[in-house]
Amino acid sequence: MYQMSNEIPFTATGKDGKLKIHEAVNMMMNCCQFQEYQEVEFCRFLRENDLAIFLFSIQIDILRMPEFREKVTTAVKVYGCKSIYGLRRITMRDEAGDLCLISNATGAFFDLNAGKAVKLDPANLPIKFDEPEAMECLPRKIPVPPAGGEKMALFTVRPSHLDFNGHLTSPVYFAIASDILPENFTYNRVRVEYKKQAKCGESVQPYLYLNGSTAVVDMRGSDGGSFAVAEFSVAGN
Repeated sequence: MYQMSNEIPFTATGKDGKLKIHEAVNMMMNCCQFQEYQEVEFCRFLRENDLAIFLFSIQIDILRMPEFREKVTTAVKVYGCKSIYGLRRITMRDEAGDLCLISNATGAFFDLNAGKAVKLDPANLPIKFDEPEAMECLPRKIPVPPAGGEKMALFTVRPSHLDFNGHLTSPVYFAIASDILPENFTYNRVRVEYKKQAKCGESVQPYLYLNGSTAVVDMRGSDGGSFAVAEFSVAGN
């Protein structure tokens, strides 16, 4: 397990004084990256085999959003490897130790030379698996309705949106999707399925599908294919 502590800053909160969803993702992804760096043998294994891990899907359940100046602890546990996927559970807790957010993240192992995902035997991975906190994990794939989507404002990927690999960062996908939700739309669960990486100069065309308390955002490229699909919903419905 790896954990890091933060105080929620002013710039990470919305007009309600609470942590923005894409800023929560930013904190979670940073925690995951630092966790990976501390696994020295695992990082060496990836380098020697020309492997990388790319986020494939993530589900975040929100018990409550932390507020401005709250001190929180974000923690990540690697709890398994199945086929081409590595599995992580990420949590964010307040000073009392109460759970604010819990997430299930699935990463795909990618062969950089072959340009494709590869299966790995968990017994051969130089990493210790932790026991994860319990949560209801929905399927990785998010269905997009066949019709009825509303075409929203076009988003163009700029250099400031890119990560170290030259890809659009995970929090930006959350920002694109959440920014186009109706003003009074409420949710406590978000899922994102990543399909292909958006790069600098490419345009992301979001389509919004509303169905009661569920919203699906399909973020498409100029060829009509999806970069990512997001779903906002109310857990238990």
